[in-house]
Amino acid sequence: MQTIYQLLKARSIIVVLILIAQVMSAQTTPVKGVVQDSKTGEPLIGAVVRKSVNAGTVTDVKGRFELEVASEGVVLSISTIGYQDLEYTLEAITISKREELVIKLAPMPYEMNVVVISAGKFEQKIGEITMSMEVITPELIKDKNVVTADEALQQTPGVSIVDGEPQIRSGSGYSFGAGSRVQILMDDLPMLSGDAGRPSWGFFPVENVSQIEVIKGASSVLYGSSALSGAINMRTAYPTDTSRTIVTLFQGAYSRPQSDSAVYWTNTPMRSGVSFLHSQKFGALDLVLGGSYYGDDGHLGPIPDSVTGAIENKYNPFTVDRYYATNRGRMNMNLRYRNKKITGLSYGLNTNWSISNSLATLLWQNSGTGLYKAYDGSATRTIQLLSTVDPYIVYFGNKGNKHSLRTRWQSLDNDNDNNQGNFSDVLYGEYQYQQHWDSAGIKDFTTTMGVVGISTDATGQLFTGGNANGHNTAKNYSAYGQLDKKFFDKLNVSAGVRYEYFEINKVSDSKPVFRIGASYQAAKASYLRASFGQGYRFPSIAEKFIVTGVGAINIFPNPDLVAETSYNAEIGFKQGFKIGNFLGYADVAVFYQRYFNFIEFTFGQWIDPNTIVGTPIDKIKKSLGFKSVNTGEAEVKGFEFSLMGEGKIGQVKIQTLMGYTYTKPISLTPNYAYSISKDLNSTPITYNNTSSDTTNYILKYRLQHLVRADIGANYKHWMAGVSFRYNSHMQNIDYAFQQLENDLPFLFNPGINKWREEHTTGDFVIDLRVGYSLNDHHRLALTVNNVLNREYAIRPLAVEEMRVTMLQYTLTL
Repeated sequence: MQTIYQLLKARSIIVVLILIAQVMSAQTTPVKGVVQDSKTGEPLIGAVVRKSVNAGTVTDVKGRFELEVASEGVVLSISTIGYQDLEYTLEAITISKREELVIKLAPMPYEMNVVVISAGKFEQKIGEITMSMEVITPELIKDKNVVTADEALQQTPGVSIVDGEPQIRSGSGYSFGAGSRVQILMDDLPMLSGDAGRPSWGFFPVENVSQIEVIKGASSVLYGSSALSGAINMRTAYPTDTSRTIVTLFQGAYSRPQSDSAVYWTNTPMRSGVSFLHSQKFGALDLVLGGSYYGDDGHLGPIPDSVTGAIENKYNPFTVDRYYATNRGRMNMNLRYRNKKITGLSYGLNTNWSISNSLATLLWQNSGTGLYKAYDGSATRTIQLLSTVDPYIVYFGNKGNKHSLRTRWQSLDNDNDNNQGNFSDVLYGEYQYQQHWDSAGIKDFTTTMGVVGISTDATGQLFTGGNANGHNTAKNYSAYGQLDKKFFDKLNVSAGVRYEYFEINKVSDSKPVFRIGASYQAAKASYLRASFGQGYRFPSIAEKFIVTGVGAINIFPNPDLVAETSYNAEIGFKQGFKIGNFLGYADVAVFYQRYFNFIEFTFGQWIDPNTIVGTPIDKIKKSLGFKSVNTGEAEVKGFEFSLMGEGKIGQVKIQTLMGYTYTKPISLTPNYAYSISKDLNSTPITYNNTSSDTTNYILKYRLQHLVRADIGANYKHWMAGVSFRYNSHMQNIDYAFQQLENDLPFLFNPGINKWREEHTTGDFVIDLRVGYSLNDHHRLALTVNNVLNREYAIRPLAVEEMRVTMLQYTLTL
């Protein structure tokens, strides 16, 4: 019995020991760490850290992570876009001491590390996204001495800027600055004005750009109404571990234009500017402070004294006494605090303030001696105060989830000298939840969901077409979701949906839109993609209710204007290449976009002249003008080739961005009567009878061929570069411009017919730049824009800048 008892006792002890061992083995220990760039030491946000195939986490805004592990010997797999994967074996001593791991990832040695966020609102390799996108680097902005963001965008394949209005692949024409088919964003927040849907390019802090991402194609699912043809997202930079201060000064001068007969001034028009940027970390607080002042005579002539006719020629960067002159001061600040107690939590406040004085002109006086003068009544002086205040909260969870709440107050005050000012306040809020499902064992799967609310309150003499007192309100609410999943480590699939409700002055409309896209990695650096997306755009307050007159041109309201919709389809192929140490991507795309209830800015006789009191000429003047109208159906089809690359050829570092875009934008309903003229015959207003050239039914104010190219080179202390832009001839404009000149020259005679007869081959512009860095702190650069001093007009009746030579000095501390 005693032997049996001893045996049972021994077995019991063994069972207990086994149970204790199992319990001990089931216990886990938290392991904390930070993932950094091996070269710079900067934290890597969103890096995936796995302890097994089905378990892991994602690093937060500080590059930190936390995982529960059972024992030593566990191998952590760390990966992120643009860096080499790493496996890290945990040791017992590391776990027992609970030390914070410092894991450094090395950049990919043979890959262009171009990472974009705008396509899915999270980091992706540019080769793997399912739509066409271009990236503008901060080097291009710095080297070209870019003062406003639109100057950099002019070098983007497929993009043109007409009177400050962005056009992507001929998706837009000319609309007098009311309503954009391209959404403009800064750090994912919309920057279009709440009343007119127009960007203020001088408001963007170009001294602090990490990159500008340009999406080409319908982007309404993620970015809402105005992204019918695409989106432009400017991303600013937060401080690195090394603080920096950059001060830039420049002085420039305009050359004498080619048309000597049009020059009526003696002194040289000039421009001056200064900008600064300070970026620094103070413990857990990140600070970016920047600003600029810019004074520009403009490329047009001075304003003659209204009484004596005398000309003032002296340059003063603080005054605006020439047509197209401007001066502007701007201050911006970004603050971010990374909470020390709650891992992954950060919050902050970004703010930007600008005041400017400008004298814009809509029409030249005539194409001969008055090319650099303003047509009578077409110049408008505007004192603009624009400000934004953007509080936000972001939280990165330890299970790959991210919560963000971004808000904005935007205030715009345009004080115009023609009693046509406008004021608007916009309140914006967006909550977004994003989940990377690696921690749940679903590899390469991301879901993004969000809700958006926008409220606009606009008042001004410009908008009396809605209410007699000029007060109008708009509300916009939406919800969106997008799924992004990679299959077989080759196939990326993206699908999304958005539902939007829009209301102006209590008249509402709503619309759902969908998109789907796929990208397949056919070889190591070969990507085939296809996408289909719906777009829509609700009219702006200005398009529906604007009432104004500029010289002999009137702008009429259209309260009955309805939303336009579209769908966009694209097939593209992106091929990476490596020539020595030069890396790049070549991309070709074929695209098609179809529009319904297409909105065009159209000339006509919108008021019965018999109802107008005055002389016969007064009746004609006040009854004719432009109005935004729904013109039926249209389409744009075409193809595009672009090339982006960087690297070294020998000892010279090269960066390049270039492309060619062909589009065929046509009206599909050329005989559709979208209104009835108030003339004696009650003539139907159609595409056919309002177009100057109906050949192939090309839409008005489109540029069918675009060539863009920029090559920059750096060798030791030297920098040099060349930019090239070609815009084809604008085939079709409003026939009314030509008709008025022919039939009523006493009323309107700017010489547009003569100009268009003499300029039929399109225009090309070349810019040059060269710079020398004395050391790490001092740099001098010389830029010459329009080096051939070509005289050209992108949009009829508005001549572009002649040659501008600028000397730039940059101090870096």
